[in-house]
Amino acid sequence: MKEFFTVFAYTFKENVRKKSFIISTVIMLLLAIVALNIPAFMQNSNKDNTAEEDNTSIDIHTTVFIVDEKKVLDEQDLEGLGIAFKGYAFKAENLNNVDALKKTIKESDDSALLIINIKEGQPFLEYWVNKDDDQIIPSQLSKAIKNIYAGRVLKNADISDEIIQMSLNDAAYEVNVLGKGMMQSYFSGILVTILLFFAIYFYGYGVSMSVASEKTSRVMEIILTSVKPSKIIIGKTVAMGFLGLCDLLLLIIVSVVTYKLRFPKDFKIMGETLNLSNFTGPVLTMLIVYFILGYSLYAVLNAVAGATVSKAEDVNSAMMPISMISLIAFYLSYAILGLPEGKFATIVSLIPFSAPFAMPCRLVLTDVPAWEIGVSAAILLASTILLGWISIRIYSSAVLHYGKRLKLKDLLNISK
Repeated sequence: MKEFFTVFAYTFKENVRKKSFIISTVIMLLLAIVALNIPAFMQNSNKDNTAEEDNTSIDIHTTVFIVDEKKVLDEQDLEGLGIAFKGYAFKAENLNNVDALKKTIKESDDSALLIINIKEGQPFLEYWVNKDDDQIIPSQLSKAIKNIYAGRVLKNADISDEIIQMSLNDAAYEVNVLGKGMMQSYFSGILVTILLFFAIYFYGYGVSMSVASEKTSRVMEIILTSVKPSKIIIGKTVAMGFLGLCDLLLLIIVSVVTYKLRFPKDFKIMGETLNLSNFTGPVLTMLIVYFILGYSLYAVLNAVAGATVSKAEDVNSAMMPISMISLIAFYLSYAILGLPEGKFATIVSLIPFSAPFAMPCRLVLTDVPAWEIGVSAAILLASTILLGWISIRIYSSAVLHYGKRLKLKDLLNISK
């Protein structure tokens, strides 16, 4: 056990003091703080714009000429429409002027024509504009005029104002979401998938570089005189994993604190309130569990990749197969965002190489059955132990090999 802690302490101290680690950690935390402050900046900016609009008189930029031979609207109704549709002035005109008004509208963008008739006992509107943009939405105008007409008909029938108002008002409603909101879940799923992928890849790469650097500087030969190869690979893997876990916990703490202090509670995107409520205690716990298991799986493979090279410059080419597997696993996990409850999502969650990205993503997207979580974690754990045992055997044989980079066939031969 002493050998393990010696390797663990040495690897942890060496990597935590590196400028690349410090800079990347600071950048990661700053990005999290900035990202969680953007909604507050946006909301404050919208409030400022609204305040400016409220303090500034709205200029009339469109005149709507109304030809109303059926007397659906009176002068008071026209004033009411002007108040309801800000930026528009409503002016009554005679039917004889329709042709002249159409000519005027055709030659300008700041006027429109509304002809009101009665068909089948209800108002029928003809709306004329030069271009079909920057104009009142006809459906809104139609609804306003219909309410005015219906209110007058009901009043003529001696219906009380209270009943008229009640009949014309839209039904009140509220939306209660039992599941997880689409936009909120989609945002959370993308965030979790990307975060875990980069964390597992980055710290797994650190294991490979640590082994390759020590092997290149011949430090490994000294270490092997007092420490077993199995203790080296386990010690390095745990040290980098612990470093990554500290980074992940620090990111979670900073994000939670920033979220509590700065993130607006009523911030919405596409009409849906956006917050981090999907990240509950159990979800955060499983996120950490899958980070540990996923990192362990890829780290033992990266350690072998580092042991197969004689120069640190060759690490990237040695890691290429592992990088391809992790990229494929990432994109498979990304593909389940649209249908997290389907069979494809279940299969991707059970594959050990994609489970560290897919299962946490599904946990924030939907309610995953407990048996799927258990089976996925068990398969991932068993795969990590099996690959760890194989990797230790290959590592023990390859770590003192110098010369050209070992290929898979060579690794299998020397491990025997």
